[in-house]
Amino acid sequence: MPSPTCRILSLALLLGIAPSLVAQEADTTAAVDSAVAVPVAVPAPVLRDVGAPVILRGDTVMRVFAGLGVETAADRARAIEVRLERLRTDPTVERDTMRIVEDDAEIRIMLGEAPVMVVLPGDAAGADLPRSVLAVQYRDALGAAFQSSAATGRAKTLLTGIGFALLATLAALALAWLLRQLVVRARRLLGLLRASQRLPSLRIQNLEVISADRIADVGLAAVAVARVIAWAILGYFYVVLVLSLFTWSRPLSGRILGYVTQPLGVVGSSVVAYLPNLFFIAVIVFVTRWVLQLIRLVFEALRLGRLAFPGFERDWADPTYKLVRFLVFAFALVVLFPYLPGSKSEAFKGVSVFMAILVSLGSTGAVANLVSGTLLTYTKSFNVGDRVRIGEVLGDVSGRSLLVTRIRTLTNVEVTIPNAKVMSGEVLNYTTNAANGGVALQATVTIGYDVPWRQVHELLIAAAEATEGIAKDPAPLVLQTGLEDNYPAYELNAFTHDAGSMRVTLSRLHGAIQDQFAEAGVEITSPAYLAMRDGNASTIPKVG
Repeated sequence: MPSPTCRILSLALLLGIAPSLVAQEADTTAAVDSAVAVPVAVPAPVLRDVGAPVILRGDTVMRVFAGLGVETAADRARAIEVRLERLRTDPTVERDTMRIVEDDAEIRIMLGEAPVMVVLPGDAAGADLPRSVLAVQYRDALGAAFQSSAATGRAKTLLTGIGFALLATLAALALAWLLRQLVVRARRLLGLLRASQRLPSLRIQNLEVISADRIADVGLAAVAVARVIAWAILGYFYVVLVLSLFTWSRPLSGRILGYVTQPLGVVGSSVVAYLPNLFFIAVIVFVTRWVLQLIRLVFEALRLGRLAFPGFERDWADPTYKLVRFLVFAFALVVLFPYLPGSKSEAFKGVSVFMAILVSLGSTGAVANLVSGTLLTYTKSFNVGDRVRIGEVLGDVSGRSLLVTRIRTLTNVEVTIPNAKVMSGEVLNYTTNAANGGVALQATVTIGYDVPWRQVHELLIAAAEATEGIAKDPAPLVLQTGLEDNYPAYELNAFTHDAGSMRVTLSRLHGAIQDQFAEAGVEITSPAYLAMRDGNASTIPKVG
């Protein structure tokens, strides 16, 4: 049996070795924890009355024992609290992803990808634990606090969401009631207007485009369509709002809202990106309008004679203005085209080429008429109101454009002739000839050889002088156009300055010739008449 002295020596030796064995065991456990991923049971930290507490929602989660830089331990604890509160209220952070990230320089505690804190050597010294062991304790404490906070927050969030959902439902019902009242009032108003016949019809001068009853029907249909659209908008925003109040349905709310906001965002960004082009288009339109107004003032002055250029006729003012206006419009469109929406897209280019081909193939005749109308304007072949003969058509010019010329015949028939045909044919302008020297009206008679030709000349001249509308200057002229077997042919040329009444004047001239020859006792024979001198009655009508 050992002596008392040996027992005392053995107890002293055991007390001296025990702390080193405990420290060695702790270091070995930490090394194993860092080498393998298998979790080990870590003893709960012994919280001392030193260090700065980190408080989350009124509960002390842990303590830090060292400052960082110029910060004290208390300052560092407050910074960690602010960071934890921000992460706790962030809905995008997953609360069950608290983890330790360790490298050669430091040991960090992360919540997902967000840093929470750094475990300092001073913390390990203050807690009298290895840094790796203290990091595990910090991680577990923070994870438990976040889970508890999440459970409490979920309950509170659910109750809050239910409350706001009830308020949203009440507001939606109120808006639905208000919408229904507006629809009822609108229908009642349209019905009263229809019954009292105070709803005006849509008219253009004396033409009734839309009757009052039709306008009322269109108004009722518009109210019905507006009601459906308003209901759809109200229901859409109600569903989006209610779904956004709860955590589990918030992603679905975002997707539903994105169905509208994403297209609107694309449209809005496109509009914002297009604003410089829109400004350029506005400048082009403004300048073009100002130039057209200036051109109109100049040609209006030319038409009224307030402004004159050598060699420029006043009649040319209106067609020249139209031509210049068309050229200005064409130039502005060419400059404007690259700035139009979608002008640089392949689809727009393809449609433009297709339309250009159609126009070029289908407008050949129109272009020919357009060019011919322009040439007719400046060649001054005729004016509106002139008596002309174009081909087989005789009449007065009632209208003229760059494409066609309209003729009103002597039988009051409107004839439209393409300008290309006018240019390719002959145009006889009686009005111009009548103003310059007179139009010759020709009357041909055949008189027998038994009548002296000088007497026939005198009778024809006397008939022309007695006819109303025949001019004195130039004087009437008689020509012998042929010496046939049975008679000579005489042609009377009498001139008139009124081309509009030339047919009436010619009819009067024929009557005057018959009167003059009847009074002189001279017969007017024809090729089918054979004068038999066997006592037959004379062909001279009895006068008086």
